[in-house]
Amino acid sequence: MAIEDKKLAIKRQFLRYIHPLKSITNDLDQKECWIEQMKYLVLDLKTLLNLSFKEFWSTVVFNKQATMGLCTFLQEAAPPHLMDQLPQDDNVLIIYNEIYHFAFKLLERLTTSSEDEENYISPHYMWSLLCNNNIISITMLFDICSIYGQSYKEQLEIIFKELFTCQKVYEKNLKIFIKITVKCLNQFQDKIKLDIEYDNDKMCQRNETSTDVEEIYLCMFEDIINFLLDTSCSISNFLEIYPEAAIFFYQEKLHLKIASFYHNVKPLIYNKIITMKKLEKFQEKLHASRLLLMKSVRQCLIHITTQITNKSENAVEEYLEIISELLIYDEFVNDYNFVYNLIDDIKECQKFNKKIDSIRYDYLLKSLELINRPYAEHKQKELQLELQTNITNMENAKLLSLINNVKDLLPYLEDGFIQKCLKYYNMDSEKVINMFLEDGLPLELTQYNSNLSLMSEYEDNATGYDPSIKGNKELKKLKSVLDDKSFRNEMRPFYEKYNLTEITCAELESYYNDEHNDTFNEIEYALPEPKDKNKKIRPDVTPRVLIQKTAVTKCIQEESSDDESQQVLNFQPFCENPEEIRERQARKYAAKQSNKSNRSKPKVVSSSTTPSKSNVELNRQRKNKNKAFSGNHNRRNAARSKQQKGMF
Repeated sequence: MAIEDKKLAIKRQFLRYIHPLKSITNDLDQKECWIEQMKYLVLDLKTLLNLSFKEFWSTVVFNKQATMGLCTFLQEAAPPHLMDQLPQDDNVLIIYNEIYHFAFKLLERLTTSSEDEENYISPHYMWSLLCNNNIISITMLFDICSIYGQSYKEQLEIIFKELFTCQKVYEKNLKIFIKITVKCLNQFQDKIKLDIEYDNDKMCQRNETSTDVEEIYLCMFEDIINFLLDTSCSISNFLEIYPEAAIFFYQEKLHLKIASFYHNVKPLIYNKIITMKKLEKFQEKLHASRLLLMKSVRQCLIHITTQITNKSENAVEEYLEIISELLIYDEFVNDYNFVYNLIDDIKECQKFNKKIDSIRYDYLLKSLELINRPYAEHKQKELQLELQTNITNMENAKLLSLINNVKDLLPYLEDGFIQKCLKYYNMDSEKVINMFLEDGLPLELTQYNSNLSLMSEYEDNATGYDPSIKGNKELKKLKSVLDDKSFRNEMRPFYEKYNLTEITCAELESYYNDEHNDTFNEIEYALPEPKDKNKKIRPDVTPRVLIQKTAVTKCIQEESSDDESQQVLNFQPFCENPEEIRERQARKYAAKQSNKSNRSKPKVVSSSTTPSKSNVELNRQRKNKNKAFSGNHNRRNAARSKQQKGMF
């Protein structure tokens, strides 16, 4: 039975919720205007709640503005973890709390199928009305979890169970929404990287002051951290209120996406905030968002952990595979293990299922131990290195300043020699200057050259002049080990058994005593040239044919020497002379113009050749009569010409 009726619907314009920061700045008039508008919104919510059962459902279905106040409040409201986004004014907070209370009352009435015995509606029909008319959607459910998840948890658990059991469309929409959240996390990760890496260059190009840049960065990071906290809170609250949905989140691999997001985003944000010296301001929100992200990953894996407690072997293998996949993201695994202790989970899996190879368990435990080494020691080492580098940089800067002070008065001295003098006088530049002005160079410094540079001093240190450097000694030891060939003498008797021994240079010289060859190689003998047996007695004579050809070639050579511009016979140039081409084209153009002029002249026809009118008419009659007896329009010749040209 339909309870909605268009005649019972109230014709009223309902207001929408406006965030106070969007309409209030610092003006008192704006604040009073916002308070009056929100009072009207409270009246709208009260009127809907005071309507009868049929009037309420008919207005909700047929008046599209009836639930606009609730929808806008769920979109624009400040959840409990972001209450600092509201102006800290008593009047504003009182009205906000009223809207917060009556909005949830309206949500409760929308999701209750029976108020009393007379006013009853089946839950399936009710949720079909809410789903088909788009009164409650999946996005609205996540907003409800973010705003009311902690304060009205028990009521929301009942509503969500009834919703997903009665209307199966919400499950399909939930799967689509999870895919969208995965894409949003990817885009949000890319945005954070771009904002952190490239916005500094943009600020420098705009030539803005340091205070303006800091304000812009603070606003940007505040938005990033608020968004991160809100999304993590909504996901974790949704899974806590309706844990049956964890299967859909696990199927879409949201746990892996959250782990990679955590691993990539956390160090970027923390490093930037530490450099900006704003860690105290954002530390609580960042800590809460990290805990909520880890909690949401734990909730995604609830159904697997419950199967493990029921001693399911497949669940144990699946859980171990998930842990091995998560090991890539060491930033996430380090914090996750600190909160939920993955080592204990692995040991419990080993108790339940002993069929799995122990090597696999050992691998996971050792990898977790390596990943979860305390970061404090690593950070302390980094801090010590930073302090050491800072100290050395400061010392180098002081040293250069003292060297410059000395060189201002004594420019002919080199930096290395000045450094030796400063070390001798305990880094006092005035004593060094007085020493040179009074010609009181001590004996300890006379061994050094005044042209000693800093580079030469470093070379001395590298070669072992400075006793603090021990690398040179190690190199010498290594060279002595490599040059030691005593093992050859040890292995010689073994290879002598097989007549395979290594011959040294001294033995080779003793073996080589070929004095005969050495003595006779020094003397050079002039060998006589061999006589040609085929040498002819008669002198060579050229035949007559060749004499004629040589005469012709001589003539050609003489002509070519006289006229160098003349071309060789049968010479084909690479490209034709452009002058000849222009002349040839001019001749062709002149011939065409002469032909055109001849055509334009009227032809004189002799009277003998002009046919009479009677003959012309006879020819036309014959042609018309004999058209059907022969192929008209010369089709055969046309087809033959097309075939010859290759057209078909």
